[in-house]
Amino acid sequence: MTRIYDAQKFNSAYLEFICKGSFNETPDYYPRYRSRYEALIKRYCDLASSTPLKVLDVGGGQFGLLCNKLWDDDAWVADIGGIHLDYVESQGLQVKKWNLCLEEPPFKEEFDFIFFSEVIEHLPMPGHIALERLKKALKPGGQIICSTPNLYRLRNIVYMAIGKQIFDYFRIPETKGLGHVMEYSIDHLQWQIEKSGLENCHIEYCQMPHSPNDPVFRVMYWMGSPLFLVPRFRDTLVAIAQAPSN
Repeated sequence: MTRIYDAQKFNSAYLEFICKGSFNETPDYYPRYRSRYEALIKRYCDLASSTPLKVLDVGGGQFGLLCNKLWDDDAWVADIGGIHLDYVESQGLQVKKWNLCLEEPPFKEEFDFIFFSEVIEHLPMPGHIALERLKKALKPGGQIICSTPNLYRLRNIVYMAIGKQIFDYFRIPETKGLGHVMEYSIDHLQWQIEKSGLENCHIEYCQMPHSPNDPVFRVMYWMGSPLFLVPRFRDTLVAIAQAPSN
């Protein structure tokens, strides 16, 4: 039996623990991007059993915190550091400092589920290496959900047309994380996932109902929104894959 998604409970938890929490982004980020968190939590509900699971959130910790507050999952957060780790730890989550780019996982076959949302595009390394490390942290048959911007999204097409820089410079991080050093097409992400040894990969194009912060680009986004009927131009790739069962 899968999880039951309750919109009212989600909205309440999101407001209390995410919008009013202490994370790395500016305060207006989380109300604006609520739809992304909701969409991935709904997918998690479709995949997860009704009983509490052991969950790892690699990155900000928002998904792990929501899973813990909504369903009492045993939620862990792993990241290179930041104020958000202190915050989620104060909320009862387990925290582990881990530089995914440089280190093997401090876990072995421990987790039923991993959230890897909006992280892989920040890593200056082949995606399959990061994914293989995450695979080692999954129990046999455990699942991972990975979301990342679509290389062919409308925003990138506009940036390229007007000569605006799309990506951060590809380099080893120094004292903090990087911006987007690369983005993936659906076939490239599929290849990276399969190369890592994860199985039963399914990737879809998604368009979340939020708009850019910049007013000029917001107008351009609205004008170009009919193009989202073509999946290739949608903003986000959402991939679900599974660790081998044996």
